[in-house]
Amino acid sequence: MIETVLVPVDGSAPAQEAVRYTQTVFPDSTITLLTVIDPADGFAGYSGDSGGNWEKRAKAEAESLLEDAQAEFMSPERVRTSTIVGDPVDTIVATVKNEDVDQVVMGSHGRDGIQRLLVGSVAEQVMRRAPAPVTITR
Repeated sequence: MIETVLVPVDGSAPAQEAVRYTQTVFPDSTITLLTVIDPADGFAGYSGDSGGNWEKRAKAEAESLLEDAQAEFMSPERVRTSTIVGDPVDTIVATVKNEDVDQVVMGSHGRDGIQRLLVGSVAEQVMRRAPAPVTITR
């Protein structure tokens, strides 16, 4: 039985699909919704508004994304949220290890074009490095 599921959330349509998939396939599991703010690149949900402290603004936008995602679940009390500043791949893999996650469900949304050729997609790298099964949604 899958007891704990990690769902990285970045505001993209594939990440929203990952939330819906998780709710449907793992209704009795404990869910962690995670948003990673990459200081080098931001995250898909951060609008890049330069007024004020970028990290404070990015965290506020991340919390809003996580609240919206948490509201999608029938039992939101089984869903916890987390926002971490760091490298997305390293942070997701470390969370899987540190929190003894049984399953990762994440959207396929990632880097495009030359950036993807150089470093690969986040989902692809997590799939290779995570010590738990990874389901990728579109």
